Amino acid sequence: MSDGFLPFRDNIEHAATIGISHVVEPGGSTRSPGVADACARHGMSLTHTGLRLFHH
Repeated sequence: MSDGFLPFRDNIEHAATIGISHVVEPGGSTRSPGVADACARHGMSLTHTGLRLFHH
């Protein structure tokens, strides 16, 4: 099974180093809690869209 998903926690860590303050992500991934934790730790707001925008 694949969890074709962005962002990953390491993307959030990098985004914090360049001043990103808001992250929009689909939510519902097994990785979503880690992304939410990283956003909270860096003071970033986070929006879940509930919509994945990729096609196979």
